[in-house]
This record gives sequence, C-alpha cells and structure tokens, in this order.
Amino acid sequence: MKIISTLFSVFFLVTLMLWAGANAEAQSANPCDHPNNLPASFFEVPPGPQGNWTAVALPDPKQSEDQLVPVVVVGVPNLQGPANRRGMRLGCGVLKNRSQKSVTAVLLRWILVKHQDHLVIKQNGYTSDTVLIEGHTPSIELAISTESVRRTDFSIINFASVTEGLTKDGILSGDYFLYVGVHEVIFDDGSVWQAKPLL
Repeated sequence: MKIISTLFSVFFLVTLMLWAGANAEAQSANPCDHPNNLPASFFEVPPGPQGNWTAVALPDPKQSEDQLVPVVVVGVPNLQGPANRRGMRLGCGVLKNRSQKSVTAVLLRWILVKHQDHLVIKQNGYTSDTVLIEGHTPSIELAISTESVRRTDFSIINFASVTEGLTKDGILSGDYFLYVGVHEVIFDDGSVWQAKPLL
C-alpha cells in the first residue's frame, strides 16, 4: 500500500511539473506564430494623440533595398482606432532573415517622417530635414532560421509615445509615415550586426 501511495505521489508530481512547463511555454509563446488564433485583446487600439492626423506604418525602404542588411522588415500591419478615440497599433510584423546564420534576437528601429518627404527619402536617403524622430526598441528574443521569415508583435513600438514630442496639448496634426526597420541583430554564433546611423 505504501508503494502504491509513493508511486501515486510521484505520478502526481511529474504531471504537475509537466503541466506547469506546458503552461509557461504557452504563456511565453509568440502570439504572432498563430495569427489566426490571436486573442480579441490583440486588436485593441490604445488611445493616441487627438487631432487631424494620418499615419501609415511601412517597412524601412532604405534597408529593404540594401543587400548588406541581413534581416529586414517585410510587413508592418497597423490598426487604426475609431474617430472618437484616435490611435494606432502595430500588429504582427514580418521579419525576413536574408543571411546564412540563424538569428536569436533583434532590436527594431522606427523612423517618423512626413508623408510629403517619402519620395525624397527613397531617392536621397535620410537627412536632418526629413527625419522627425527616430528610436529603437529593447532586444526582442526571436529565433529566425537561415533564409526564412518570422512574425512578431510590433506593438512594442507605441505610436503615442513616438509622436509625443510633436503634440501640443495632446493634439497632433499632419500626415506621417512610420518606417520600421532593424536596429540590431544578434546571431546564434554570438556575432552582432548593427545598422549604420541614419544621420
């Protein structure tokens, strides 16, 4: 009887450990790996600046055409809030690893420009006259195998925070592009690639 009780206790303990491990893995999983099963909360757009503004998030055009950039952003879905509660939320963006090494982490960069400067930037690159604000995110642990793509949540880039320096009393006006690119890439061999400074 004592042996059965001990076996039952061991079985219960192992089951509990396996359940906890599976639960932790489910919680830490990248939600964008399963875009058809995203929770409703994923589509909630946080309040942004009020005012007469438009904004579109796009992949960084200069990095996309530069073959020396090992990982590039190839998709930046974005959601807009209702008219009575302006805002923008970035969704599941797509990163493409163009290198021959596996990636373990990335830092995204963002660049806010005026809509009217889009063509100038494509032709001549970024200048102090065309870049309104730039910045980058903390490191995002993200495995991307050689020459493959991976989705991840780009909402780590908060539009309200990005545009905070341009608002006056919480009001923003104008038409903007928010370019999203890659600031840094960490590979599985320990090597690191960093983007050149914009300016």
